[in-house]
Amino acid sequence: MKKLFRNYLWLMGTVVSVVITLSMFYWTGCQETPDVTKSPVETTAEAVTLSKSNPQVQEIMAVQSRHSMALMSKSGVVGTGVGADVDGKPVLLILTERPDVPNLPTIIDGIRTRVDVVGKVVAMAKGYKKTYRPVPDGVSVGNALECAAGTIGCTVFKGSARCMLSNNHVLARENTATIGERINQPGRYDAKPICAQTEQVAKLTGFVPINFSGCDNEVDCAIAEYTTASVCSMVDNLYTPSSTVVTPTVGLAVKKVGRTTGLTRGKITGINVTITVDYGASGMAKFVNQIYVAGTFIKSGDSGSLMVTETGNNPVGLCFAGGSSSAFANPIGAVLYSLGVTICSE
Repeated sequence: MKKLFRNYLWLMGTVVSVVITLSMFYWTGCQETPDVTKSPVETTAEAVTLSKSNPQVQEIMAVQSRHSMALMSKSGVVGTGVGADVDGKPVLLILTERPDVPNLPTIIDGIRTRVDVVGKVVAMAKGYKKTYRPVPDGVSVGNALECAAGTIGCTVFKGSARCMLSNNHVLARENTATIGERINQPGRYDAKPICAQTEQVAKLTGFVPINFSGCDNEVDCAIAEYTTASVCSMVDNLYTPSSTVVTPTVGLAVKKVGRTTGLTRGKITGINVTITVDYGASGMAKFVNQIYVAGTFIKSGDSGSLMVTETGNNPVGLCFAGGSSSAFANPIGAVLYSLGVTICSE
């Protein structure tokens, strides 16, 4: 899914469990087409972190499990989950594509509901689109065999090899790439003229295949070993990610640096999200245990950007998909484990 280079490739994703089944969403894989940066939706200060071990949360999850299928059968309802109201109390989330969905219940089995309009969602790759040497994190990148552009999330180590981390759909062409393929910075979509070859900075080292056959996915990720000098800090020295991974929690303040929207901030709205992602010609892929941030946190071209905590710069997630008012990320712990890498915090 790409817009322009993949026609709507958008990556534009302890705590509360949110299970969102987005069987009606359309996604594009977070590679580019530039958009105007907007501020993320504010979360009230009263919202508090809710844990999976919280008995109230567990009660809502049980109600959610019983009623998700019926709710999802309603036209315009695209998902469900567990979130918090403005007072920080747990509620059952009903996620809709538009604001005018009729006859949605305000209470189910004694549990209050809250409707979130998340819009149509597309999987995603301030203008960090030019050439940077040495190569920092948070800038444009892409596979040399396609006219596309996503984001370098951060620098990682695979053994002694220094690599960039991004999405499968940014570096590995949605499973179609072979190890050793050339990775360019910036991505070819940002070349002048557009789609011209840019300079190689890395070679594809590994990726986790995306399953398009109905089985669960948890990550959309890939790494490429640098063939040129790089640094472990974000572009413009905005910050350097910590090597200490943090588990996502509802209400947690987060930020990211992406190729399209630069530095943006938001708060985690839900976790344990289940979504169905449309990768265009590659097919549909189901993702589980994802992170949900409401508002304009990522846009097309920001795919691969690293979500970190506002305080401490601790890695939380790898952004890969989003909609007009929503963003989704893989849990970074699962990403690092799947690839067998560690984050550089030099």
